[in-house]
Amino acid sequence: MEEQNLDRFIKITEAAEILGFAHYRSVNQMIERGALTGYRLPHVIRRRVLLSEVFALKEKAENMRLCGTVVSRGRGRPRKYE
Repeated sequence: MEEQNLDRFIKITEAAEILGFAHYRSVNQMIERGALTGYRLPHVIRRRVLLSEVFALKEKAENMRLCGTVVSRGRGRPRKYE
């Protein structure tokens, strides 16, 4: 994608599709954890995220998988993205 197209706001549901989540709530949880930054735009009720941040998070997770970096986890199901 072009550089200027990456610096635009997308809906939470679009971010969920890009990251491979089945539901938008997973993206909301990432915003609450601080993994993504949620933005409130004027005259828009729902939060948005930057497309460039979503792609950066996805790329970081893919690089960690390729390098074999192990992240210590607690109990429960592992997360797709930290």
